[in-house]
Amino acid sequence: MRKIWMDCDTGFDDLVCIALLGHSSEVDIVGISTVVGNTSLDWTTSNTLSAVENFGFDIPVYRGCAKPLAQEPCTIEGLLGAGGMGTINRPLPAPAKRTPEQENAVSALIRTLEETEEPLTILATGPMTNLAVVAILRPDLMEKIAEVVFMGGSYGFGNHTTAAEFNTFADPEALDTVIRAGIPLKMFGLNLTNQVQITPEHADQIRAVGSEFAEVVADLLEKYLRIRDPEKSQPMALHDPSAAAYLLWPELFELQEGILSVELHGTKARGATFCEFRPKRIDTPNAKIAMRAKGDDVANRVVSQVIDALKAVQ
Repeated sequence: MRKIWMDCDTGFDDLVCIALLGHSSEVDIVGISTVVGNTSLDWTTSNTLSAVENFGFDIPVYRGCAKPLAQEPCTIEGLLGAGGMGTINRPLPAPAKRTPEQENAVSALIRTLEETEEPLTILATGPMTNLAVVAILRPDLMEKIAEVVFMGGSYGFGNHTTAAEFNTFADPEALDTVIRAGIPLKMFGLNLTNQVQITPEHADQIRAVGSEFAEVVADLLEKYLRIRDPEKSQPMALHDPSAAAYLLWPELFELQEGILSVELHGTKARGATFCEFRPKRIDTPNAKIAMRAKGDDVANRVVSQVIDALKAVQ
């Protein structure tokens, strides 16, 4: 099986990624590292441990970086809810048994790369601070990374600011470091993830599983669907799980080679990503940018996999 390391700032959509890949027989998650992003490091770690515990997965979880490389943390609990995991009713339970590993995330990823006999795929669904520190400390290990598939950036527009997507805005120096490390990159930005919509009908399907934890997940999803309007659920982009879905169903996506860069300066464009596709300017592309998705197929397969994961722990 393809070996995956997941690096995340667990809010609702990261939780979906954990369910999606943890239940798959096609990939093996060898470790999960947490980072400050959607919420504080304490909360992203607790949320991750709870997801792993409640889905019944035997995956080690490592605490990562509590601050970005060159700025103070920028979190979005005001949008996502307390602890980055808002709910309309039942909260995500605190982990009852699982605790983070004693080893920190940077050391654990370095050790894993040193020991692996086959290149490791990294799925990054939050700011890339942990991976950037690894690249700075051990550039010799970058050849052990098959690729970094990440949710972040955008080809054309932002969401945290007019120009910047949240994950890149939260630590643009980290993304820049990873780009310059020469690792094969596949970017799943807002231009792609907005093509994949999760709906109130999907929440109903999850609730129909009938288990206590399925009710929790459905309540979390309902809150996510009410980000735009607290009183009414409506379709929302499935951000992080779109990148995770690519690892299972690449045939549902179209990617285009280009040159990826990130703006580090300025008051209006900091954290914005730029994708250069003009043929005369990309003699040496450094990334593949996800451009199109079969959105309904992606969303339906993701929800179906989450439902299967929930049924497995009833």
